[in-house]
Amino acid sequence: MKMARWTRFSWDLRNFAPVYPAIDKRYSIREAAPEDEKGVRTAVVTAFTLDPHWNTAQFRDRLDAALDLVFNPKANAGRVPCLVITHGARIIGASAVSSWREAENHLLTGPCILMEYRNRGLGTALLAHSLLYLKEAELQIAHGTTLQGTPTERFLYRKFNSVSAPYDDAPASVA
Repeated sequence: MKMARWTRFSWDLRNFAPVYPAIDKRYSIREAAPEDEKGVRTAVVTAFTLDPHWNTAQFRDRLDAALDLVFNPKANAGRVPCLVITHGARIIGASAVSSWREAENHLLTGPCILMEYRNRGLGTALLAHSLLYLKEAELQIAHGTTLQGTPTERFLYRKFNSVSAPYDDAPASVA
């Protein structure tokens, strides 16, 4: 089995004001509700499974654990720390986050967009909203980890003045 190599990105949220193109009005981004759990899990797992850069079987346990955490009402005071992007009533993407200051990775799943909706600026918008969510939770620095060589590492996480460095330890979650 090939050893996974990771990159960790950091964003300074103190003066964070992302600039990115508006998404088409057919799509909307909102905070997830408890009843969105099945749609979020389906979107996230499908996005990873259909992406040839990821071996989902290798990371599925961590992915499930991250989603278990965000949909645990006791751990989150009834709030779901996850953003969803919808096309009509369908959840087409999600980004589960952790606002715990000491977390190694605040972007638990990273912005996950279903394959048929990619390359429309939706991942960028979801990343911006995820970082704004963390800023509103009073984080000053946010971290996100991803596998080296993935489109997330090469294109998405490099946005919004991030700083990157190789990361030796596999993160607790998988973005």
